[in-house]
Amino acid sequence: MINYDLIERNKNKIINFGVIILALVIALQLYRSTNHQISSLLQQQNNELEKNKVVQDIAALEKKAEAYKKVFVKKDLALIMDIISGIAKNASVKILSVKPCAEEFLGNYFNSPFLITLNAPSYHALGDFISKIENHKDIYLVSEISINSTVSNLDAAGANVNLGVSLKINTISYL
Repeated sequence: MINYDLIERNKNKIINFGVIILALVIALQLYRSTNHQISSLLQQQNNELEKNKVVQDIAALEKKAEAYKKVFVKKDLALIMDIISGIAKNASVKILSVKPCAEEFLGNYFNSPFLITLNAPSYHALGDFISKIENHKDIYLVSEISINSTVSNLDAAGANVNLGVSLKINTISYL
């Protein structure tokens, strides 16, 4: 049976052992709750870092948009024609006529098309002209092209090709 005498002699040890076990149980519960809080804080920190990255990306995009606003300024027709005429002269192409078309509004931007009729001595000269137009620092886009070719000399060795070309060139401007 229960030896009360043994219990009486070791009651301090039993109480100390019980207190130690109780302290271990409490410490284990505190450890679990603290671990849960730490993992929750780490997850929240990761979410905030992702949000910060998104905000930084948005700020970078806003800076790029502001830079593009400076590029997409509305240009005077005379300035545009001077640029296109200079490019045509460098490409050995002769501009016959220029007809501005109606501007198209596209949200915050508008498109200003021009119908240009020109003569080109060869396909190479025409390709050089179009390449220089589309690679210009100002934004010019060739959206339509119509080519009529005529051969002025039927001699195969000295055939002279004259190209009648109609181009629709667009400029894009920010409002």
